[in-house]
Amino acid sequence: MRILVAIVILACSVSLVQAQRVQTGPHRGVAEVAIGEDVYDFLRHLSVRGLIDDFSEAVLPMSEHDVVRFLQAVPVQELSVSENAQLQKYLRTYAREPYRAVTLFAADSADDLLFAGIPTDDDKYLYRWRDDSTMSDLQVHGIATLEVRNRTKPETGRAELGVIGGRFSGTLGGHVGYYMETTNGQTFGDSTVTAEDPSIARNKNFAYYTHTFFDNTTGELSYTYDWFTAKIAREPIAFGGSYQGNNVIVSPDIQMPDFVSIGAHYGAVRYTATVASLLGEARWSVPPDSVYYATGAGAYIDPKYLTIHDLTFQIGHRVEIGFTDMVIFSRRFDLAYINPFTFLKTVEASLNDRDNGLLGMHARWRVTDGVELRGQGLLDDIVASKIGTGFWSNKFAWQIGAMWAAPFGLRDVDVALEHTRVEPYTYTHFNTQNAFTTSGQVIGAAIGPNSISWWGMLRWAPSEKLALEATMLYVAHGENIYDSTGVLVYNAGGDYELSIKSDADGARKYSILNGRRVNTFTLQATARYELWRGISLVGSVLNRSVDYPAGTPANPLEKPYGQISLGARALF
Repeated sequence: MRILVAIVILACSVSLVQAQRVQTGPHRGVAEVAIGEDVYDFLRHLSVRGLIDDFSEAVLPMSEHDVVRFLQAVPVQELSVSENAQLQKYLRTYAREPYRAVTLFAADSADDLLFAGIPTDDDKYLYRWRDDSTMSDLQVHGIATLEVRNRTKPETGRAELGVIGGRFSGTLGGHVGYYMETTNGQTFGDSTVTAEDPSIARNKNFAYYTHTFFDNTTGELSYTYDWFTAKIAREPIAFGGSYQGNNVIVSPDIQMPDFVSIGAHYGAVRYTATVASLLGEARWSVPPDSVYYATGAGAYIDPKYLTIHDLTFQIGHRVEIGFTDMVIFSRRFDLAYINPFTFLKTVEASLNDRDNGLLGMHARWRVTDGVELRGQGLLDDIVASKIGTGFWSNKFAWQIGAMWAAPFGLRDVDVALEHTRVEPYTYTHFNTQNAFTTSGQVIGAAIGPNSISWWGMLRWAPSEKLALEATMLYVAHGENIYDSTGVLVYNAGGDYELSIKSDADGARKYSILNGRRVNTFTLQATARYELWRGISLVGSVLNRSVDYPAGTPANPLEKPYGQISLGARALF
């Protein structure tokens, strides 16, 4: 298996050398567009429709320059009224064409933000600046959000959340990109309602101290020259290309890593090498002395790292295939994993097999204009001679999905479906600190090991201001079984922090969903309306039902939940 993968990667590397080089020259927009921005939904829609070629979400985020390149390639005559209005909106935001806006502080080609500039569709800034002679620019934004969340079950509750912060980004000399966003948030009312949001619950200020205050910061400094890019950043990253943003390889909805990366883009081939710093667990750490706390803030945590190599290439304009090589290592920093041109799985084995090496593969195929298939797989470990025997160490995960853009001629509609399967014990490791996790959260598929899921989405954007989306998620999971005192009775391979603990565990045969079966079904409807450019209203209704077919345990891990939320966001 390793030899086969090595041959494939070597062949792809030859393609990298032979491919036609991409010539870009100095340009603005070197900084990245954050994962989750609405423009990604729009570009995905256009790509599946066949209106733009070579758009890839296998590795995210992408640069503002690349976003603009795709937007400027769209054949306007093929667009609906709504699609054309969205295109013009995003060109104003990312290409800054035409170069006009409203700003709080006086700037070139800008009207006053206060007060006549608020109820307009012009992009809003605190300040901006541009120098055409040096390909340099600066954009400064303020950020403010206000949201009310009402929990409807299992008990009623209510919380109000307010966030304020700022962002600045831009380019220097056509080669250097920079970006930083910092926000502070405060919640009022029932903090348990707020804690249902994973992005807030994992915030250390919220979890350890006030249970009401939370903060966040992202930032990057990047350098691009022709085909080469280097970056140091703290921001979400994603590898795999899932429609729902939940990859079996690397998902973005985890605690943000700090990382350095280099990349190359030659013609149809892209290569990225990343070394990221993760957050391990104090529970599995070995303190060097007694001055540290045992748990919580101030506890000693072993250093933990993730190295990723990804090679992706296009075959024509309809097919994309990529290979991902990864390793998790902890308790020391190893120079062997910094080299961007090695096969990490083999390197890991040569270092006494102490670390957690994984392999991934992802693919995309636009079958015809309007219909696209995507898939990805992750190989954690495998013993070829025991495939199909239920052997615990045959650990892998896979995902397959499809998207239909403009079904039945409805050009502003998208429909997507995705199926994910994660075998027992996937993401685990005999050294728990080397599990495929950061800050106690799995880096890959959120459903965890010993699980399957079905996800569906219907999205309609009838205008550039309004987007309506409905999603459903069904998850079946086999939990480990504990007795009433918390002692493990049966290890079903359903916990990413718990590998086998005995010879008896290793001798058992395992199949998907063994253990205590639990089914969850989540429905969510979301409406977003942009009142004026940069000022949006968002409403959401969520309902999650839970079923334990064999009877609900005394301390269930999954609980039903319902929530209605309404909020407003301003980017100015």
